[in-house]
Amino acid sequence: MKKRIDLANQTFGRLTAISFFGASSNGNALWLCQCQCGNKCVVDSQRLRTGSTRSCGCLRSEISRLKIKTNKQTKKYIGNSQNFQLIDRTNLVSSTHKRSNNKSGVIGVSWDKTAQKWVARLYFQGHLVLNSVYVHMEDAIAARKAAEKKYIVPLQEQYNQVHQ
Repeated sequence: MKKRIDLANQTFGRLTAISFFGASSNGNALWLCQCQCGNKCVVDSQRLRTGSTRSCGCLRSEISRLKIKTNKQTKKYIGNSQNFQLIDRTNLVSSTHKRSNNKSGVIGVSWDKTAQKWVARLYFQGHLVLNSVYVHMEDAIAARKAAEKKYIVPLQEQYNQVHQ
């Protein structure tokens, strides 16, 4: 059995290892980490040392937000409800419309190969309002639909009232 490498008080990207948290199913040490943003998370020591995990997820959110805001094609449509793609002139595009080019078939739900988990995302008026990771695809889809209900449905109702 290999001796565990002590990572306590070492910083990896935005994460600082606080304490040993146990062993993962593959035998690697797990570390409780504090992220610079204030969140805590448990990370496999191998992922910390190789740099494949550098934050609690906040870094990914920031990079995604920056990319979407600086994308010239997307930038002109952000925050303008008039630019929603319409389906049959009454319904806005939402997770109920299947896509053939992603593994889940649902807009805003995708498979993260690195984490081996499902990710649910929703950008609303230029902000990433949903960026969560799930073990089960059904949970990711449910989270996406709940976010749509909170953010998009009121906008859709407003649009439908104006255009009746």
